[in-house]
Amino acid sequence: MKKLLYIIIFILFTLPIYSQNTENENSLENKMNEYRENTKIKWRYNPFRNFETDRYLYGWLDPNVYNSKFWFGDILNIKEMYNKGNYDFDSVLIFHQPTLATEASPIAFEYNNDHRFRIGVGYLTQFFLSAYPKGYDRYYGISLMYGTHMQVEAYFDYIYKNKLRFRFTPLRHTCSHISGDILGDSELYNKDEEEFRDVGFEQMHFSLHYNWGWFTFYGGTAFAITGFKKSNFVNLFNMYFGTDFRFPIWGEISLITGIYLAGNYDEINTINRKKRGEGYPVIDSYQKLYPHIAVGVGFEIYRIVFAFKYEYLRSRQLYAYKKMENKIGMEVSIFL
Repeated sequence: MKKLLYIIIFILFTLPIYSQNTENENSLENKMNEYRENTKIKWRYNPFRNFETDRYLYGWLDPNVYNSKFWFGDILNIKEMYNKGNYDFDSVLIFHQPTLATEASPIAFEYNNDHRFRIGVGYLTQFFLSAYPKGYDRYYGISLMYGTHMQVEAYFDYIYKNKLRFRFTPLRHTCSHISGDILGDSELYNKDEEEFRDVGFEQMHFSLHYNWGWFTFYGGTAFAITGFKKSNFVNLFNMYFGTDFRFPIWGEISLITGIYLAGNYDEINTINRKKRGEGYPVIDSYQKLYPHIAVGVGFEIYRIVFAFKYEYLRSRQLYAYKKMENKIGMEVSIFL
């Protein structure tokens, strides 16, 4: 009898609590919250890249990838690239080339967990600089800026099961500029004798990236659609291939190595820009195939890669647009 009494008392005390919980679960607030969560599941929106999966769908050594990076090292043939002017390259301590880049997809959606679609914009600016010893007496102080290279594009991405990414870029704008450090120094640039240089053109681009285990394979092509016979150089057509290899070491640390190979068929124009209103009279024009080779090895720690890199390409530095650039050094890049 005593035990039965205890059971009845327990039920009487717990019944109001149970009733209250049931009421809370069926409350208007809970119903609204549940509806909100169920609606979110139908469309997962993320305008930025998903680090966990997307880093395997981009070429680490691709020169046009929208990853911010900082390279420093030596340009082995710098005297051939800048064979006029008193640059005093023997006094240079180091060359460095920071790149600011990002991409975002304001229109992004996912279908059935396997198909992702993104429409977005990518932007990249690369700076070319060198550092001189402290107290070096130049107009520009101890750091000389040679120029900038910029690129912006509107793209469409289709990603399948986070293993395959196809990109179509209907419009990519590329331009290069010589810096004021050179143009404003009469010891480096004689505007009465030097050719005025200007580069700006647009391209269409296609690429495909595939992740297989520890490997990323990618390739693509681009061709010019504007800029002919008025830009000092126009990349008429290019085709490229690359491979990245990541070997997991511990936690978020991996050994990373890769190779990038490309052929760039360019139109090189010498243009007379002496007077305003004369348009773009071409003095000389020719087409030439330039190779682009990049190899690297290093460590990937979460989003950041620390690597040793060698690169051989037709220079992106506008002053030396007809010359090859042969450089070796260290690079730190970040995937955002």
